[in-house]
Amino acid sequence: MRIALIFFIVLVFCSPAIADERLVWIDADPACAMGRVDDVDDCWAIISALRSTNVRVVGISTVFGNTDVEHTTATAHTLLQSIRQHEPDHDLPPISQGASRRFRKQTEIPPAVRSLADALADQRLTILALGPMTNVAILLRHFPDLASRIDGIVAVAGQRPGQLFRVGDASVLHFHDLNVRKDPDAFDLVLQTGIPLHLIPFEVAQQVIVTRTDLRTLEGQGPINAWIASRSVPWLKFWEEVLGAQGFHPFDALAVAYLLHPDQFTCRTIPAKLVRRRGLLVVRDTLEVSSSFESQEIVRYCSEVAMAIRGSPITLLTPESIVSDNSNK
Repeated sequence: MRIALIFFIVLVFCSPAIADERLVWIDADPACAMGRVDDVDDCWAIISALRSTNVRVVGISTVFGNTDVEHTTATAHTLLQSIRQHEPDHDLPPISQGASRRFRKQTEIPPAVRSLADALADQRLTILALGPMTNVAILLRHFPDLASRIDGIVAVAGQRPGQLFRVGDASVLHFHDLNVRKDPDAFDLVLQTGIPLHLIPFEVAQQVIVTRTDLRTLEGQGPINAWIASRSVPWLKFWEEVLGAQGFHPFDALAVAYLLHPDQFTCRTIPAKLVRRRGLLVVRDTLEVSSSFESQEIVRYCSEVAMAIRGSPITLLTPESIVSDNSNK
């Protein structure tokens, strides 16, 4: 256990991914503007990453998750077309379509996985995993030697044992760790490879709320911010009217914020494992972390985010504007 912990710490803190400039691959399931119950967080995250001067996004792969992969791919193309039109100075990455079903049911290698494999053969990358981990698991199954080319994975996933994620006035309804639930076997495979895994869970995302006031502010901050604001309105209404919340949590955008400003997060290195649940009425697997686990798999789990982001969530779209706050480490 101690050897695994030391190995993980060396990988994390000596990794090129922690340098000022890093090469990033985004794996996402964007569905913004698809409908009332389709979240907009992936689009927030992609805009943020592309605007940053500290990273270079070398590719975007799509995956099923928030909706089917054909629609996530179309959404990604629509977003980049808008950016190309209104912010032409960006060097936009190629988009490739990924897995349409769970890791163990995907019989062919999707184009996105081959594109990611080619990119890793050329350079070391950090992977920003905003949806199910399916594409990454397929990559590691068919190209296991490329695992050493991945500096780290930042994933929107994870929870403590027994946690339920409730929002607003919805006392009965609660959110699941959807990315894990969509493909738990994929997360399990990635966890067992020993690739440095950084988890941005619901626990930390719920500390940041995007309100109607925030969206009105975005509307006056240029065409792309106005574009994402307008597509966030249906999602916001769902949170307000159905969940009784004041606003929505920008889950995926926080993963980009962590990648660029890790000093804004309180995180710790901790054992993790995929917990399997199989019952007559319940089939639910969860990716859990606990210091009491005897698991050899170690992750970096973030539980708090600084006031610099909590107090002004729209800064997530312009990551260089986030002011360092060393009081929350």
